[in-house]
Amino acid sequence: MLKRFFELLGLATMGVGLWLVTSNEGKNTTCNAQQHYRALGMSAVCSRIVYSYFSGFVLLALGAMVVIFGLLSTRKSKKRRSRRKPSTASTYVWKDPATGKGPMS
Repeated sequence: MLKRFFELLGLATMGVGLWLVTSNEGKNTTCNAQQHYRALGMSAVCSRIVYSYFSGFVLLALGAMVVIFGLLSTRKSKKRRSRRKPSTASTYVWKDPATGKGPMS
């Protein structure tokens, strides 16, 4: 249940990141065209747009990592459950050292 929660949280984070990237892409292009790279500084409006655009990429990558981690942990636990070994106590057959016979013989 908790693994599915993290997978959904990762998908939601990716969705917000994708929305930030797509909604700010045009603004970022316009801001870059206005600046003409003539100075090292940047206007306050452009810095907010770039920050929001960059945050979208960070959220997109973070969401992808959370989803991948959730999927891998689910896969690992399924493998672990399917490979259960019988306990040593149930597979041990006792034999009397003197006769060499077991309890059922």
